Amino acid sequence: MAASVENRQFAHLESALNGVVRPFKTGPTTHRSDSPVRTRNFRAAFPQRHVAMDDGSSDEEEDEGSDGEKKEAEYRVMIRRGKSELEPSISDPRDDGTADSWIERNPSMIRLTGKHPFNSEPPLTRLMHHGFITPVPLHYVRNHGPVPRASWADWAVEVTGMVKRPACFTMDQLVNEFPSREFAATLVCAGNRRKEQNLVKQTIGFNWGAAAISTSVWRGVPLCALLKRVGIMSRRSGALNVCFEGAEDLPGGGGSKYGTSLRAEVAMDPSRDIILAYMQNGDVLAPDHGFPVRMIIPGFIGGRMVKWLKRIIVTTQESDSYYHYKDNRVLPSHVDAELANAEYGT
Repeated sequence: MAASVENRQFAHLESALNGVVRPFKTGPTTHRSDSPVRTRNFRAAFPQRHVAMDDGSSDEEEDEGSDGEKKEAEYRVMIRRGKSELEPSISDPRDDGTADSWIERNPSMIRLTGKHPFNSEPPLTRLMHHGFITPVPLHYVRNHGPVPRASWADWAVEVTGMVKRPACFTMDQLVNEFPSREFAATLVCAGNRRKEQNLVKQTIGFNWGAAAISTSVWRGVPLCALLKRVGIMSRRSGALNVCFEGAEDLPGGGGSKYGTSLRAEVAMDPSRDIILAYMQNGDVLAPDHGFPVRMIIPGFIGGRMVKWLKRIIVTTQESDSYYHYKDNRVLPSHVDAELANAEYGT
């Protein structure tokens, strides 16, 4: 699941909701020269708009702003320190001969499912060393298949289903035409510490240690703003769920995309801080973390946060994706794999 820091702690966030964007300075890229991922100059790409402030703000509000700026500065320091202390990512020989051979990765990451797909966590001592903000190369990774080779210029997110104005949005449109939100959020895999569970009773999941948990500063478009733009229909009309679909072609269920869904009232709640994220710790997303855009849904397991997002579909029924219905279903503690398969089917 994920937990976010309240937006009021960041001085620039409330302004960002009205169109002001104050991006982190991007650091040097660690991607290979032939990688489709490039570090973009967001300071130049983002429109710098100014919002008139109320001169009648109280001393208390000014104090909150000052605290927010201090917190933002602390995060900047953590991010810079984390980058400076890391060894360079490399082309790992273990990726040779796989569809991921083009991706550079931190050599200390512990692989949990062999050569491919890439599922990994950092050594726990390294995770603890870096404190609150996890450097991106040490952020845990859960992949179900090959990482899509994406291009910022060619990528678009389709929004369709029970909406009045179906549309496709390019990455530049998401960045330039919508407000942004930025906050720290902690992601954790639902399988974190499963190795200990497997010592008691073997599950069908692989052996995650205790480091499948990471915190980053994420920036992106509020989902509710996107759905308002396309005119999401009412619950009375049957618009009860918002489904998300990734780009991967995966084997689950005989072949499918990775997908999941949220109830419409959750998706439209601005206090939930649900975003289509395109930046992590001040840089564009890394390939393993969903470049160029992914969902960040604070308060939910990592499995709900679709990476390489391609489609958002407003529907009456929840997602029928194999990975929503079978792979990431949370059941009562007395339900084991055998009982689940008997009740839900294989």
